[in-house]
Amino acid sequence: MKRALLLVLTLTTATLSACGGGDDAPMSMASTASTAQFPQNADMWAGLGGDASAPAAISKVVDDAVSGLLADPKEAPYFANIGQPGHDTVGRLKACLNLQFKALFGGPFSYPGQVTADGTTVMCDDMAAAHSDVGIPGCVFDQFITDAAAVMKTDGVPDTYISRVAPVLTGLKSTIVSSMPQYLGPNTAQNCQ
Repeated sequence: MKRALLLVLTLTTATLSACGGGDDAPMSMASTASTAQFPQNADMWAGLGGDASAPAAISKVVDDAVSGLLADPKEAPYFANIGQPGHDTVGRLKACLNLQFKALFGGPFSYPGQVTADGTTVMCDDMAAAHSDVGIPGCVFDQFITDAAAVMKTDGVPDTYISRVAPVLTGLKSTIVSSMPQYLGPNTAQNCQ
């Protein structure tokens, strides 16, 4: 149970961290490579298939997690502004999450960093900026953690890898969780508790 909760918390933090302000241009998963932010995890990158296969494995996890996030009745209201002026598109959210996971799993990337799509390069937001207008309550964070654990298990990410990146991600929870949603009524937060 503890391992599953840690797994879910890991993916939740990563997914919620990449959501934030952005432009309205559709984004792809392409991102710029840089120096590895987590070189100690290079063996995980290799274990996921290295440069040949790891990006696709990570992209599948991100696609499935974001689809679940946007479909869940408890989580989706907090991301209702995705695609609206001044907010991320689903494509940019996925591109930034892909960058973050590529870095965490030992690839030659750093987060926050630049993502490129449709000939446009933009910077992914840091955790505070990404969540400044979202107001994620603890119950939504926890729900996503539960959903994310199932996604990662289904998509074949080894538990040992997840437990290694979990401390980095779980340390970001206080930056993501907020009790006062800025664009939702107070009943939305209360309904998920």
